[in-house]
Amino acid sequence: MNEQVNFGNVSQDYARYRDELPARLADWLETHGALKTGARAVDLGAGTGSFSRLLAGRGAAVTGIEPSTEMVGEARRVADASDSSVVYVQAPAEATELPAGLFDLVTAARAWHWFDRQQAVLEVRRLLKPGGFLAVVDSVILATESEAVRATFELIRRQMPDGKLKAPGSMAESPERRNGFPLRWYDEWAESGFREKDSGQFDYELHFTPDAWRGKVRSISWFSQLNTDSRQQVDQEMAGLFRSVTELTIPHRCSFVLLQKEERPSALL
Repeated sequence: MNEQVNFGNVSQDYARYRDELPARLADWLETHGALKTGARAVDLGAGTGSFSRLLAGRGAAVTGIEPSTEMVGEARRVADASDSSVVYVQAPAEATELPAGLFDLVTAARAWHWFDRQQAVLEVRRLLKPGGFLAVVDSVILATESEAVRATFELIRRQMPDGKLKAPGSMAESPERRNGFPLRWYDEWAESGFREKDSGQFDYELHFTPDAWRGKVRSISWFSQLNTDSRQQVDQEMAGLFRSVTELTIPHRCSFVLLQKEERPSALL
């Protein structure tokens, strides 16, 4: 995990304001047979449990894996309040210590770019049953299509030590993409014994009150990297920027890829 990003700094805002990914992702997983009632699933980099709860809502037995103490605490608090059946374990995605060969599905929603990918994919292979699935999902805010987003990101950029906003984690490694993911990732998955079943993108919009938008922004990785004074400065400036606004429509793009574990000689597992 990228050591410069501490989501524990923003865990309460993450739990309260981080938007849920569209339910159509669960439909997509069900269509491909990767998600069904009784399926055993592991959600890596679970954060405060939004995607874990989506999977559990479709009848899966879900274990959420999250390295941050604060994030796990918030996930468990939300689970208790919502009567969710998800079990949360504090552990890195690369070394979950869960039983081998027990799971039907492993997911990483808005998280794969923070992992040590070489170690994470080995851990995923270890966790999955033969023929099990790995689903990697990401979602980005489309700044080019929203003046409100451009103005918000400019406030954050001014507070960044180098004055730049970079793609999060290893997303910054390569500008060459397919369906939102770096091309190299597809090679890595194939080399590690995963066959691509489906991938794609879709756009969607979310509506925020100004306060909810400020909360959403406080949950993102760029914001979590700022020191306390800078975070407060950006938040205050956002409050002024959107003081006269009733609702903000924020465009997003979701990227997804579904991969299936192929059998390999035992020496390579």
